[in-house]
Amino acid sequence: MSGNLDAEASSAMEYLPGAHFHLLTPLYEFLARPMLGGVWRDLAEDVSRAAAKGAAVVDLGCGPGTILRRLARRRTDLALTGVDIDESMLAFSRRRVPNARLLRASIDAVPIEDSSADVVISSMVFHHLPPQVKQGAFRQAMRILRPGGVFLLCDFSVPVNRRGAWIVGLFGKFEAGVVSQRSGELLNITAAESLSAQPRWTRLGCITLYEIQVTQ
Repeated sequence: MSGNLDAEASSAMEYLPGAHFHLLTPLYEFLARPMLGGVWRDLAEDVSRAAAKGAAVVDLGCGPGTILRRLARRRTDLALTGVDIDESMLAFSRRRVPNARLLRASIDAVPIEDSSADVVISSMVFHHLPPQVKQGAFRQAMRILRPGGVFLLCDFSVPVNRRGAWIVGLFGKFEAGVVSQRSGELLNITAAESLSAQPRWTRLGCITLYEIQVTQ
């Protein structure tokens, strides 16, 4: 490992639960599925196609195992790892994806070895994070990727139509991270880190899956 905080120490950091309130954590997937069900399905399919046989896949901010569970069903050959700071979410993941390695840690201090992952993913997590943590998460994702690996980041971003503008406007009333990402924050961070963000697809007019690569 390189340049990481101990997972136990990083887990003491404050964080925003996936459903905003700890009381709602057990209901996260139920509450989010009407909006994000298609996003989860498409992301899992994309990762399944991108991953070579026996690939090591790491989900940063895995939550209750939403994507990991779908991948485990599609690709029994994959070595799956989930990282999340919320122990309650990890408890769900342990029940749903018993064969995955699950680590409690902050997304900007990942206790995983350098160059050990073939695919790194993060889904609908970044808009919860302060800017400095987002930047740290980018660096961690690129650190743990093997040469030739792929980082797939799915989150709110610059809207591409009126529907997307309306959705980010609505969610932006509750989360400042949605507002900043609507204005291109993810693209700005990738550029500052000498990375490029190539969109693979956009859903709901504002949730984009980016493939993050080192700028050539």
